[in-house]
Parts: sequence; structure tokens; C-alpha cells
Amino acid sequence: MRTILVFILISISILGYSQTDFISLDKQSYDYYLKGDYKNLKQTAKKQFDLGMDYYYLRMRLGILAYNNHHYASAYKHFQKALTFNNYDTISREYIYYSYLFAGRKADAGLYLKNINLNQKNMHLKSLESGGFSNFYSGINYTSNDAKLYTSNPLTYEAIENSLSVYAGFETYFGSKTKLNLGYTNFRKTGTFYSSTNTTGEYRTFKQNQVYGKLCILTYPGFEFFGYGHIAFYTEESAQTTFGGRRSSAQIFTESTFGLGLTKNLWKLRFSGNGSYSKFGGSNQFRGEASITYLPFGNLNLYTTTNGMYQNDKHWGATYQFSQDIGFKTFKYLWIEAGVMTGNSFLYTRNQGATINNSFLIPALSVYGNAIVMLGNHFSITLTPSFSKNTLYTWDTINYTQSNKVNSNSTGFSFTLTYKK
Repeated sequence: MRTILVFILISISILGYSQTDFISLDKQSYDYYLKGDYKNLKQTAKKQFDLGMDYYYLRMRLGILAYNNHHYASAYKHFQKALTFNNYDTISREYIYYSYLFAGRKADAGLYLKNINLNQKNMHLKSLESGGFSNFYSGINYTSNDAKLYTSNPLTYEAIENSLSVYAGFETYFGSKTKLNLGYTNFRKTGTFYSSTNTTGEYRTFKQNQVYGKLCILTYPGFEFFGYGHIAFYTEESAQTTFGGRRSSAQIFTESTFGLGLTKNLWKLRFSGNGSYSKFGGSNQFRGEASITYLPFGNLNLYTTTNGMYQNDKHWGATYQFSQDIGFKTFKYLWIEAGVMTGNSFLYTRNQGATINNSFLIPALSVYGNAIVMLGNHFSITLTPSFSKNTLYTWDTINYTQSNKVNSNSTGFSFTLTYKK
């Protein structure tokens, strides 16, 4: 009997200690939450977890302060846990939606919103469209080159003085599972063009129209399967002899690239890879491109992207390009990005087909940067200066050899205006 009584007294004292401990730690966590002290809140919560204390309000406090400090991966984890304690909680679902959105995972935000039952949405979530995202952009790019001229050159050689691109396009979501990108570019380059039919060179402006399209199929969470195509159109004047004399006619030529790829978006890592086939310069190319983006804090305040491309040309052999980019937020409405690219490729396509360089100029080393200025909630301006060290050859397009290596420099500047719906 005495043994039973001692056991009961010990049990009561243990329960009393646990209750007192719970009240003390809960009060501490609540005080840190009210003060916005995320660091001490995490430390107190760890003590509670170690003692087996895990409950709805603790997870909400952790989730809200993580969100306020832009730690969206942690916020997502805590709000998901809060939902296991209260499945009817609409506030956690709203925070999860915006955690996806502000971490740069717009597709997952839309898919998550669509998967929430109507009775699990608050008034704000009900007011949002499940697709709901569209970007429209337009801009201009100008590049000035250090042109190297020849007195005479019987082979293919381009001494470009400057180039100008005017572009526009949009990205839109159809529902929540399909995303479409369409873009148009008018490209012009002015310089002296040498060939076997004009050995002393012809000074003129080469004009080209380009159309780009990309279709993504989105699945939750974080997968994007996509296909893309980029087609360039240009005309060449040719002289023809007829019974009535000579006349000129314009012939339309096309150059194109088509590819398929996959992207996986995580909170701190983003992977993307694609393969494509193209027809440029009287030849054809197969290429593979892969990139990895690392976001150390799970937000867009700091990120770095490593990208590599390998291309095999039917006539000219294997070439490559490699780039390294870094981006960071400096002020509330200003992001800075910088990058460097090196390689030996010509006639290449990059950025999942969005950029093509169907020229005999090889950008051996490029340094570039972006200043992204947010103008309120809908408009942004991107300013992009660049500098390149280029390698130029004289190209024998019959025997597929290159000679007369020369180097030149170029500087460029882009201005892009984007509207986000």
C-alpha cells in the first residue's frame, strides 16, 4: 500500500512539473513571438519539441515569424504541421500560398491554390484566381563591335559594327497546369560581309525576324515539363538572268531550333535540363544544356546559377559554353545580378531556346549584369550592360575549316520593361 502511495505521489509531482514547464515555455514562446524575436523563439521551441510538446499555436508562431523573416521553406514546414492539428485552418493555407509565391515558385502557388477545397479557403484565397499570373515585356538591345576589316577575303567573314534587337513577348498561365511563353524579336546587324562572290566585302544591314514559343506542363510540387521552338526568318537578294535581261529576287531562308526539357523547383535548389536540335549555317546541331540554381535562404534575396551547354555540330565539331550568375536584393525595390560566360561556341541557343546567336561570332568571354528596378506591384525595369571578348574566324563553308583568327571586343546595353499582372 505504501509503495502504491509513493508511486502516486511521484506521478503527481511529475505531472505537476510537466504542466509548470509547459506553461513557462509556452509563455516564453508567446513573448518572443509578440516581440518578433525569431531566433529565441526557435530556441525555445526546440526545448519544447525535446520535451514532446508540439501544438498548433507553437507552429503558428514559428510559421508567421519565419515568413516575416523571408524563410519560406521553414514557414511552409511549420504551417503544414499546424494543419495536422487543425485541418480547418484557412490562415495557414494562405501563408503557404504566399510562401510559394514569394520564393519564386509561382507555378506551385497556383497549383496549391487550385488543390484547396472551397470550404478550406478564407475570403482572400477565394478572391484569387487559380491561374492568375501573366507577364508582358518589351525592350531593346544595342551592341557595338570592334570591327576587323580585310582588304580582300574570298571566304565567309562578318565584320559587324553594331547590332540592334527590338523584342516583345508575354508569359501566361492557362488555368494552373499550363504555361505559355511567346516572344518576337526583330534583329539587325550592320557591317561588312565577305564571301566568295564579294571578296572586297559588302557594307550592308542584315535583317532578321525571330519567333519564340515555349509550352510548359506543370505538376505539383515543383515539376515543369516543357517544349520550345525558335525560328528565324530572313531574306537574301539574288540576281537572275532572263531573256529580257537581269532581275533580282528575294528568297526567304529560315533557321530554327526545337527542344524538350524538365525543371524541378525545390525551396533552396532549382534544377533544369534540356536537349535540342537546330539547323544553322547550312549545318545542324545537337545540344544539351543544364543549370542549377541555389537559394541559400530559400528566398529571392540571394541566389546563384551555374549553367553549362555542350553542342555538337555536324560539320564543325563539338563546342561548349559555361556561365556563372549571382543575384541579390539590395533594397526593397532593387535587385542586382551579375554573370560571366566563357566558351567557344557559335551558332548556339541558350536559356531553353529563348536566346539564339546564329552568327559566326564566338563570344569567348562575356561579363554582364542586370539592375532590376521594381516600380510598384506591377511594373519593373531591367537595365543590362555587357562586355564581350570575341573570337572571329574566316570560315570555309565548303571544306568546313576556319582560319585567320582575330579577336575583337564588344559592348552592349539592354532595356526591358515588364508588366506583371
